[in-house]
Amino acid sequence: MEFSEKLTVTEEQINQLEMHSVINVLSVIMAQLQVIQLSTNHPELLDGAAQKTEIIIDAARQQNREVFNTSSFDGFKDEVFTALVNLKKNQPVLSDGTPVNEYISIFKDIFDVAAVRINELQSRWNSPDQWETFTTEEFRSDFKKFFHALEKNSKGSYRIIYNIAEKEEKDYLIQFEVTGDKNNEISLPILLKDIIRDLIANARKYTPLGGRINIGISQKDDVFKFVVEDSGYGIPANELPEIVEFGYRGSNVESTIRTMGGGFGLTKALYVTQKYGGKLWINSVLNKGTTVTLEIPLHKAAESIHE
Repeated sequence: MEFSEKLTVTEEQINQLEMHSVINVLSVIMAQLQVIQLSTNHPELLDGAAQKTEIIIDAARQQNREVFNTSSFDGFKDEVFTALVNLKKNQPVLSDGTPVNEYISIFKDIFDVAAVRINELQSRWNSPDQWETFTTEEFRSDFKKFFHALEKNSKGSYRIIYNIAEKEEKDYLIQFEVTGDKNNEISLPILLKDIIRDLIANARKYTPLGGRINIGISQKDDVFKFVVEDSGYGIPANELPEIVEFGYRGSNVESTIRTMGGGFGLTKALYVTQKYGGKLWINSVLNKGTTVTLEIPLHKAAESIHE
C-alpha cells in the first residue's frame, strides 16, 4: 500500500518526530535505571540519575537547546556513572544475581549510541537540510555496530547473526545489503539515517525470536531506496491505512509487546519521506510479516545544498 496523502502533524508532534531516535535512547537509559532500582537494596542511590533522565527527556521532546546540548548531556552521563559506581560499592551484585559491573558495561554501550545520535542531531540543527555521503562499507559497518548494541541491550535474550549456518532457535537472522552505483557511495539526509535505524529496530521488536529480517539499501539512477522485510506479527489489514497515524499501534501487538517507544516510528518515516519528495509503501500479512519500502529522489540533495 502506498501512502500518498499528505501527513498532517502538529508543531509539537514534529518536534517529537525529529527527536524520536534520541528520545528512544534516553528511554532505554530510564528503563535500565528503573530495572536496577527494582533489584537493589539501595534504590535511592539512583534517584538523582533517574530524575535527571526525566529532565533530559522532557528537554529533548521540546527541542530545548538550552537544556539539551552536548555539555549538559556529558554532565548527565557523568551523574549516571557516578551513581552506578556508588551502587557498586554498596552492593556489587544485585538481588537478581546481576553484577553491577554488567550494567556499567551496558550503559557504556548505550551512551556510545547516544553520543552518535546527539552528534547527528547537532549536525541537523546546524544544517537542517544537509545530506551526507558514506561509502557502502562505512554504512554497513556503522549498522553492524547498531545491531551489536541491540543485541547487547537484550542481556542475552537473543543473538543477531548473519550466517544461516550459525543460526540457532532464538537467533535473529539478518541479511543486510548496501549498494551504490557511483563509487560505491550513498547519500542521504541525516534524519533519514534515523528512520532506517527506527524501522530496523521495529522489525526486530515485532518479530518473534528466531525470525528473519532482510534489509536492503540501494542508490541507483539518482534514487535512494530502503527496504526492510520481517517475518513478524504483521499488521491487521483493516488497520493498515491508520498505521502511520501519530501514536498508533496495531491492535495485535498493542498490549502484548513491551515497548518504550512513542508509537510513531512509521509516522516519522512518512513525514521524512514526504519532506524530501519521496514515496513510502507498507505491505503486511498478519502473522507472516511486514515490508516497508521508501524511495527518495537524489535530486533533492542538490536542491538542499543550494537553498
